[in-house]
Amino acid sequence: MNESLDSRQVKAFVALARTGSYTETARQLYVTHSAISHAMKALEEQLGCRLFYKLGKKITLTEAGEALLHHSVRALEEMRRARATLGELKKWGARRLRLAVDALLFGNILNAALVRFHGKMPDVAMQVEFCKAGEAATLLENNQVDLVFTERFTTPDRFEFIPLLTDSFQFVVGFGHPLAGKSNVPRDQAGKYPCVLLRDSGYTRKRLDYSLSRRGFRLNFAGEIESVEMIKHLVRETNAISFLPGWIVTPELKQQTMSLLPLPHNPPQRTWGLAHLPGHPLNHVEATLLKLCQDELKKTTRRMIK
Repeated sequence: MNESLDSRQVKAFVALARTGSYTETARQLYVTHSAISHAMKALEEQLGCRLFYKLGKKITLTEAGEALLHHSVRALEEMRRARATLGELKKWGARRLRLAVDALLFGNILNAALVRFHGKMPDVAMQVEFCKAGEAATLLENNQVDLVFTERFTTPDRFEFIPLLTDSFQFVVGFGHPLAGKSNVPRDQAGKYPCVLLRDSGYTRKRLDYSLSRRGFRLNFAGEIESVEMIKHLVRETNAISFLPGWIVTPELKQQTMSLLPLPHNPPQRTWGLAHLPGHPLNHVEATLLKLCQDELKKTTRRMIK
């Protein structure tokens, strides 16, 4: 049996299984006794098995009928939920935004863009979740989200990627650190201080390690931390050093609580942007968010230059 079941027959079947009466089922569904009888006969012929038998005046389910009832109830409930979801979307203007964001990018840039987005499009139902670079591709391919803001994938051919920001890694130290004020970090001094790094994707970490190794740096590695704010606190309050993009510490540079020590000669970089499936062109809602993100990035760049 390859043909799908008629939803009206399934609804009638569930009602008859619950009432045990053709007359009562017909009354509940506002049809005739004959209509219910014919519908059940057609359903049994389609399935090739008996679904009911009579026990006195009561209609009772066979074993096959009990199995069908289990699946039918679930199917009708899913259909009910689908109608409710579509009704909500219709009420909200039939629009939604399913978005996955790298936590680093969200906390420093996208939060402001999303606030502005909600002000412009308050009727759009937003679903926003954090992800890591290694999870972004899976979320898109499984249709769990429509857009991902993340660093450029290592397999770019499978996705459309719109670049938004390219950042360079630099040493960061507290404003009172012994290395603060130097034009760069001397190789022979870098290993004297504990180095805490941002816990990141394996790909980014490998690029960073390779770049430092080429320059002859041997770091006193003290650990990895997921929280940027915790890393900045350690750098400000201790002699620890870290390695971060400059835009992340823009407020601290202005407040003169941290200093940047650039790496000479092409420091390691990464590109952040918006990714989506090739068959999913941006709609008006998504294009609006993209424009707001671009605006926020321009503001961030101007603040870094001043």
